[in-house]
Amino acid sequence: MKLNYTQTNLKSLAIALLAAISAVSSLATDAVIVESRKADGTPNTPVWTEVSGKWTTSKNNSRISRTELLTATNVSVSLTNVPAPAFKVSPTGLVAGTTYKVEVTFSTSGSYVAAPDLRVAVAATGVSASTIPTNSPAFQGAGANGWNMLGTITPAVSSPTLTFTYAGGTLTKQSRWYADAIRFTPEIASSKTGNKPVSK
Repeated sequence: MKLNYTQTNLKSLAIALLAAISAVSSLATDAVIVESRKADGTPNTPVWTEVSGKWTTSKNNSRISRTELLTATNVSVSLTNVPAPAFKVSPTGLVAGTTYKVEVTFSTSGSYVAAPDLRVAVAATGVSASTIPTNSPAFQGAGANGWNMLGTITPAVSSPTLTFTYAGGTLTKQSRWYADAIRFTPEIASSKTGNKPVSK
């Protein structure tokens, strides 16, 4: 049986192939942002899950939201370490074998500060490599309203899980653990890489 490829057929095939390559390339270079809350203020499950502790909402969101594609008007906040608060993040759409820089952003205020001495234990599953320390200061108040580096991960699956657990520091009504968003940026991405918020 002879296949008769016309010029139109070949052109259509080439366009489809370029579109597929572009989609894969975009997937590999876009940053993925996981917010703690959805646009309506409710918890952003299943990609962000409050595992333990007493979490509530705060309108004191990171100033990053003014310049980045963040949609939530509220963020998760914990005011006490009894019981120990913890949450887990399971981003979707990561590319297995690609190394991602992992960063966190959160807020602070004059009256209700982000705890200056907070230490958070981080455990990763579904990864083949991780440089994130098991005890991180990345949520401390000095780093508020910016992207703070946690480390890097190399996923073994498209949706790895990072669990963040209180490890030390003072949590009170005035000294809080704010958790706004976690960003995963592939290290091959350029400075013009777009962000893909995950809020649904």
